Amino acid sequence: MRFSPSRSLSSSQLSRRSIALAFAGLPLATLTSARASGGAAIGSDLLRVRAKVNAYADLLNLAGQMRTMWQRYTRLVNPDRGPTGNEASINGLHEPRDLTRELAAARAEVSQSPVLSECDPAMAAVIRLHGEMTPLVTEAAAYYATGQHRQDGGEKAREYHVRLRKSVPAFLSACREAQTTLEPVREVVEQAELAAFERRAGRDGRWTIRRTTIEARRVMAVFPRAGGVIELKRLDDAMNAYEAVLGEAETFAAANPQAMIGFERSARNYLAAMRQARTRITAFPAEPKRWAPEIADVETPYQGLLTFADAVLRNLG
Repeated sequence: MRFSPSRSLSSSQLSRRSIALAFAGLPLATLTSARASGGAAIGSDLLRVRAKVNAYADLLNLAGQMRTMWQRYTRLVNPDRGPTGNEASINGLHEPRDLTRELAAARAEVSQSPVLSECDPAMAAVIRLHGEMTPLVTEAAAYYATGQHRQDGGEKAREYHVRLRKSVPAFLSACREAQTTLEPVREVVEQAELAAFERRAGRDGRWTIRRTTIEARRVMAVFPRAGGVIELKRLDDAMNAYEAVLGEAETFAAANPQAMIGFERSARNYLAAMRQARTRITAFPAEPKRWAPEIADVETPYQGLLTFADAVLRNLG
């Protein structure tokens, strides 16, 4: 499998067929035949794009913690008007986590091949906005920690708030955009890995892990992450299919101790989180079931599952 260094993939073109062709550089019929009959093991090009996907995903997963921080902060203060100065404490903000290593890895990948024409600039925007936002959040968090907002009547707090409400949402929006452009690439990488794992060693622990994450992705495909109506029947069908695959993974793990280094437990936890999310959605009084992401956060357990799976696969070699 060979990538052309100049190849540029647009997210509008990121179907399984088109990216598969980018991976293989072969006619689709040849690619399909090769996958069916078996072929070379994982090549350097697939490892290269996996390294790029991992660097981007690692940064987005950790940077996404800012979303939780911002949600806490906006529950403590009026999002439009900002602090009044009368709040006993405003502990929603804290110094952002040090992402020096993750930022450096993602920044290095932006200019590396293969070129992803929408994903690369989206990640560059995340990196830039993180650099602009972090000093401001750190400064504001230190100010709130001392309780100075009660001493100056909230005047400086409101100044911070004006800047924060521009900087933080812009960063979070950039993260969502980058995640949207990354997901189709990640999906096809996983499909390519699944085929390569089977060719290399049959349906072993690595194949089982990747098959499980692919099925988890199908659950997420019917969950309106950006808001909108959720179709409970489609969600139920996807969850049932995932549970069946999970059952097979657990059976494999029981028969092959340490073959998946405990991944099956993480996969079961993801299903539990999805069931809890479904319960919250069905209990929500509004009809139709809109705004599912606001009712139940499923992105965190899902990204956690993918991150753990990638870590286990790296460990298994």
